[in-house]
Amino acid sequence: MKDLLTKTAISAGAGTLVYLVLFFFVDRATVLWIHNNCSETWIPVVGRYISVLAEGSYVNLGLALCFVLILICDSGVRRRETKLLLYICICGVIAMTIGDGLKYLLARYRPVMLFDQDLYGLHFFSTKWAMNSTPSGHTLRAFSTMTALSMLFRRFTIVFISIAVAIGLSRVALTDHYPSDVLFGAFIGIFTALWTFVHFLGEDKQPQ
Repeated sequence: MKDLLTKTAISAGAGTLVYLVLFFFVDRATVLWIHNNCSETWIPVVGRYISVLAEGSYVNLGLALCFVLILICDSGVRRRETKLLLYICICGVIAMTIGDGLKYLLARYRPVMLFDQDLYGLHFFSTKWAMNSTPSGHTLRAFSTMTALSMLFRRFTIVFISIAVAIGLSRVALTDHYPSDVLFGAFIGIFTALWTFVHFLGEDKQPQ
């Protein structure tokens, strides 16, 4: 537990520094370049196909079906496979809850508002969810699920994390998010899965 707490604190500090560097010096130039040079190419087309893997409506439906399946087949969560499935679902729910709270709190303008209205930055406490950019919801959903799967099936870690990275990159390629939004979402997804693993599956199985 203490080791994970230390890793979380160090990662949070380093991530915050990188986020600020991206926010002030990289994000705006990156999305403007992509918008001006790639919007009519194959890149957004591929990006849309990749992004759909973590589409909120599909993920929510999947979570609902998994919870129903658990209630019907093993409501007492006695079987090992049921507990593992519940762990994955809980990771997703916690990550999305944190993400939605931060989106409301920070209310960062999306790139489209930079293109259309020259708006950039945070305006705080906004319920206009569709226009709130940070953290990236697709990315945190992808990383929470893929990190959870990586904890359970270590031999496929590279495959799982590669899928999550591809989804995160697709959000920037589509100019739906800034690079720092994706970084923020990845941090939330990864550490949600790690902390849930420790508390839900036992501290004696703490990830190294």
